[in-house]
This record gives sequence, structure tokens and C-alpha cells, in this order.
Amino acid sequence: MASGSIWLIGIFCFIAGGFTATTVILRLTPSKKKNRDLEKHLNDKQDELKNFQQEVTEHFTKTADLLGELAKSYRDVHNHLASGAQNLCKDAYDNNPILTKLPPVDGFISEEEIAHSQPLDYAPKSTPYDRGMLNEEYGLEKVNTDDEATSRSPTPEAVLKEKPIPN
Repeated sequence: MASGSIWLIGIFCFIAGGFTATTVILRLTPSKKKNRDLEKHLNDKQDELKNFQQEVTEHFTKTADLLGELAKSYRDVHNHLASGAQNLCKDAYDNNPILTKLPPVDGFISEEEIAHSQPLDYAPKSTPYDRGMLNEEYGLEKVNTDDEATSRSPTPEAVLKEKPIPN
């Protein structure tokens, strides 16, 4: 009987352990309802974001269209004033800029019309040997000592005084 009771106690412990493990697992893992609620909330927020992005795109498209119409209206008013001034004033104002009509523009200015040039982030120089604003010595006063004066090579100004640049 001792071996039968050992088996009985082992089976009882196995069932109790299985029940305890199942209870712990169910309590520690989130429920399916909570997962579904979180997924639904996430989907709702993603839909809201898509709707907002669509509204922003529509807003800026409408703004661009309205600005295009405004530019066209301005051009029409300017051309109307120019033609009226030409008809009414005849020879009184030959060089008046209002008398020149604006060229027609369909939409925005094309890239060919925009002059591409490097931006000037420095002061123009009068000679090639002048030091511009980007020079590391710009705006600093030089203090000459006897050692520096003898060891340095001649400055560009000194060279220019000796040999002027031919024009």
C-alpha cells in the first residue's frame, strides 16, 4: 500500500502543479480582450493620423491654387493699369515701369528663369590681394615685433607696391 499511496500523492501533486501553473500563466499574461482593445485603439489612431495627413495635403494644395489665382489676378490688374495708362497718357510717361506689361506666367517660376549663382557670403574685394571677411585675420590688428618682421615673407600689399598688376 505504501507504493500505491506514493503514486496517489504523485498524481495529486502533478494535478495541483498543473492547476497552479495554469492559474499563474492566465493571471500573468494579458487577456485576449485587452489585446483586442489595444489593437483597435492602435488602428483608430493610425486612421486618425492618415486623415490628418490627408487634410494637411488638401490644405496646402488649396493654398497653392489660391496663391496662383492671386498672382494671376495681380498680373491682370497690372496689365489693365498698364494698358489704360498707355491709352490715356500717351507720350507723357515713356519710361514709367507701370506702362510695361508683365509677362504671362503659367503656374510657378521655372528653374530656367531662376538665375543660379553662388551666394555671396563675403565682402567684395577691390583687388585680388585684399583679405575678405572669411579670412582668419580679418578685423585683427597686427602687432609687429622685430622677430616677426624679419622672419615673415613680404605681404601682398608690399608686393603690389613694388610690381603693380597690369590692367
